[in-house]
Amino acid sequence: MSEHNHQQPDPGQNPFHDVCAALATPPGQSGLAVIRLSGPGSARAVDLLFRPNSPRFGPVAAMAGYTCAVGDLIDPEDAGLIDQVVITRFVAPHSFTGEDVVEISCHGGVSVKQTILDRLFKLGVQSAEPGEFSKRAFMNGKMDLAQAEAVMDLIQAEARRSTKAAAAQLRGALSGRIRRLSDAVYRLLAQVELILEYPEHEETDEAQDSLASGLESLADSMAALQASFNQGRILREGMTVVIAGRPNAGKSSLLNALAGYDRAIVTSVPGTTRDTIEELVDINGIPVRLIDTAGLRTTDDLVEKIGVDRARSALRQADLVFWLASPPLSGLDDELREIRRVLAAGIPVIAIAGKDDLAESRIIRRYLDENLNQGDVVAFSAVSGEGLPVLRRLILDQYERIGSPSGQEVLITNSRHKACLDQAAARVAEAIHTIRSGIPLDLTASLLHNSAAALAAITGDQVSEELINTIFSRFCVGK
Repeated sequence: MSEHNHQQPDPGQNPFHDVCAALATPPGQSGLAVIRLSGPGSARAVDLLFRPNSPRFGPVAAMAGYTCAVGDLIDPEDAGLIDQVVITRFVAPHSFTGEDVVEISCHGGVSVKQTILDRLFKLGVQSAEPGEFSKRAFMNGKMDLAQAEAVMDLIQAEARRSTKAAAAQLRGALSGRIRRLSDAVYRLLAQVELILEYPEHEETDEAQDSLASGLESLADSMAALQASFNQGRILREGMTVVIAGRPNAGKSSLLNALAGYDRAIVTSVPGTTRDTIEELVDINGIPVRLIDTAGLRTTDDLVEKIGVDRARSALRQADLVFWLASPPLSGLDDELREIRRVLAAGIPVIAIAGKDDLAESRIIRRYLDENLNQGDVVAFSAVSGEGLPVLRRLILDQYERIGSPSGQEVLITNSRHKACLDQAAARVAEAIHTIRSGIPLDLTASLLHNSAAALAAITGDQVSEELINTIFSRFCVGK
């Protein structure tokens, strides 16, 4: 029976209508699994199924917090054994959600897990919605909204630096930074309100200059945090590195070498790759979306032409381009024009001389060195692996190059947070303009109130129920 097709008692007669349950571990078969319940009555619900296997263990409702009990889950329909389990109890408010929580550690068979859930649902326990446990933690003040969003970022992190950034946000690093900015806004707002309340004493040139100076300092702090999104976006979404060049240049071989396994088909036939091939890999702790593209050339083949169009589209979206030029020597001038076109669009290009085990590759390398002012051309050989350490380092160099000049330890990784911070900074900039232009301070006060509200939306201190529901609906079930 599916967990979404169960029949439940009338909520008016259901003692467990505030209790939710879901699988907290990945679906599918596994050695062990965890089913989590949260809400008042969680322990009483489990007690209807649990039989401890030792007199040392009493009812679940009588267990102290942070303790475990071993026993059997019994099917109330036929008194048959469902599974041997370990029960762990957490007592409100000392739990992830801030509510009473019970976790059932059971064997990871699909039937076992579904049977346990079905029996809980028949008792009247509710099926947890996506993100419901994290939502309850937020609503109960166990974490703010930015920390709750970090839970999903941590689950989805694909590289070491992404994991580190998400863990720091979950720990409250970003929230603390936002609240310090918010405190600064309110301190400056208090100055404005004081001037408005006692203009005869407070509205002096010195007071106006002090206020403007404070706002400019605040704007600088906001700008530094805004700039961190350059790196933060990459940690959340991945750095897009497009591998481009002529047909049969060895682009697929380079993708496979960077990925560490044969992701793309490699043949000696030009035009083998006719569509973009994408692979997400961890390179020096950075999530990198490697995109192998169709060879760029004029063609009458309809399918290959579509591939070439998609290759050009991928180039426009790239954070970094690895341009692979390989023997034969013909067409190098056309290839140079293509590289310069990408550079003119503001996209960084690393020139690579491929098939370095061939003599003609050295000629290509010298040609690119002489005609591109992009630093050293990297020699690459799929046979020997030459050039791979250099290319991995260049990816790290590009990531560090786009970082904040002030070396921010806290990074904005979420586009929602960036949009809120942009709004807050824009209102501060407008407030500075009002003071420098002699506009009445009533408008300055209004702008600072709006700036504070935008910052509060990041941590969830001031946010609509609709936005809360939207954010948590993107979470996985069980978290």
